[in-house]
Amino acid sequence: MDSIEKRLDLWASEGRARLEGTGRGPLIPKPDTMHKPITPGRTAAPAPPAPSTRPGARVGKGHVALSSKRSSPRPSFDASSTASAMDAPAGEATPSRVLVVGGGRVGAYLAKVLRDGGVEHVVLKMSNRSAGARAPANGKIQDAEDPTRAGARAIATHAGATCVTTYDDLPTTLDVAIDRPITHFDFVFVAVKTYAFESVRAEMEASKISYDVIVLAHNGMCAPVFDASKSARASMPQSWDIFPTPGEGCGYGMHVRNEDKPWVLPDTPHGRAAKRLLDTCGVKAVASPEFEFLVLQKYFINGVANLLAVIGDVDCDGLLANDTLRTRMGRLYDEMYSALKQPHREGIAMAPDNFRDVVFQWVASYGAHYPSSKQDFDAGARLEIESLNGYVVRLAESQGLPCPENKKVLEEVRSMIEARDAKAKQAVSAR
Repeated sequence: MDSIEKRLDLWASEGRARLEGTGRGPLIPKPDTMHKPITPGRTAAPAPPAPSTRPGARVGKGHVALSSKRSSPRPSFDASSTASAMDAPAGEATPSRVLVVGGGRVGAYLAKVLRDGGVEHVVLKMSNRSAGARAPANGKIQDAEDPTRAGARAIATHAGATCVTTYDDLPTTLDVAIDRPITHFDFVFVAVKTYAFESVRAEMEASKISYDVIVLAHNGMCAPVFDASKSARASMPQSWDIFPTPGEGCGYGMHVRNEDKPWVLPDTPHGRAAKRLLDTCGVKAVASPEFEFLVLQKYFINGVANLLAVIGDVDCDGLLANDTLRTRMGRLYDEMYSALKQPHREGIAMAPDNFRDVVFQWVASYGAHYPSSKQDFDAGARLEIESLNGYVVRLAESQGLPCPENKKVLEEVRSMIEARDAKAKQAVSAR
């Protein structure tokens, strides 16, 4: 325990140094217990993230300026046996039609890299919800489209993707000279919060959207919603921030942290098909037999950081620099491990002996990034709660295990959301 506490103190001091702009060298030294590197991203300590600022900063070193085109040539899509997206003939051209559902940070990133990677028709399905009046944490009313959605739309459109808010608006250009309907796609990437899965599926079914492979890019844990015979889940080690770049390119840029780490997919036909497509488009990806562990690893990272960042009003550096929050992160981890140990024993069995260290190192690797839950809270949006720490509480209760810290976090965040939304309603009624 003493060695863990010493490492936590080290992470805290490094976090403070980063916040004060005095940090040098690697953010976290690689512990001696880092071993058994089997899959990229498993036990290797993440590289220090590029210098960053809050949203609104200009593009600097380490930023991915998505307002510019990639210059690399378009490679071919190498696969195996049939003409479907899942098993394409060797050397076949990149799949021509991809649907991305979710007009946020991940959706914009996917639309951009898919177009730059040679996918001829990329459709980004934005939410058709009314923007309405929103009151972020600062209490300011915003009636227009929120900056993230506006930036996502601009980035995707500038890359050549088509943005729609309803499937009735699918462009007729998708109906190329092949025998399949306009509503059929080679791949669908679903990049929305888990609480939106049911409505996404219902809307797709109502519009007769079909596909060869569907990739679910999300963080939380939830029951299967989409066709399991065509699905592959993706675990993404990256974080994304959209910020304005007035007068440059499309007017927005995107900062991607941990872009050198691969997307992780299951070692299944659908997972391998998605890996090939991502590789083709310049996104590192691996279809790993250790997928169950790697999904848990990302889940633990989100579980100890996301909702606490809302409570503490801090970024990832701030979490580790605050003694109280850092201690709470440790308690969350312990409860998560206890609750998931049996239900997810296949993945837990693959975890290294220093799994706690690995989780905290990954949190540190995000630096000045505000977790998505924090960004959603500040934007007045709904938060992903039940599939994050809510899942831990449900598992713990089903096994008769104590879970006080996760319950406390849920109570605090729900109370903050209630207060935020009440403030928004008051502001609207006072106009």
